[in-house]
Amino acid sequence: MSPDHRVDPPAVLVIENNPGDVHLMREGLEKSGVDGTITVITDGETALDYVSQCEASDSEAVPDLVFLDLNLPKANGRTILEAINREPQLRSVPVIVCSSSKSPDDIRETAELGVDGYHIKPVDPNEYISLVRTIVESVSDSGQAPPGEYSTIGPVE
Repeated sequence: MSPDHRVDPPAVLVIENNPGDVHLMREGLEKSGVDGTITVITDGETALDYVSQCEASDSEAVPDLVFLDLNLPKANGRTILEAINREPQLRSVPVIVCSSSKSPDDIRETAELGVDGYHIKPVDPNEYISLVRTIVESVSDSGQAPPGEYSTIGPVE
């Protein structure tokens, strides 16, 4: 989904219902030293509304990076990924799945939907912050997100 371009400062969209994870993502952005902004959406239905409004709105409403949890109330992450793929203004935005799921099916399905990285949520808060910092810095520097530890599991054929 991501192009090859520098983004500074990034507008980060976090679609995550766990307040603790949102807090760690905010800390990761802060520690990156990148002066970005975060918009937080805590349920899938609101995320789908946001995605559908991106096409109609100006480019300032379009995020530069999306962190997405798969298990959300009201609509799951796969449904949101499908909606992102339908919106021309969002197709080039790097999307990073941060999930507690290690399921090969989840990893393959999200790869088929074009995610730029799949990361298991670290249990250690410092590792979580470091992961977010690394991703934000990469997107800010190159416009591309690191693929994640599961990048070798490709789409189902």
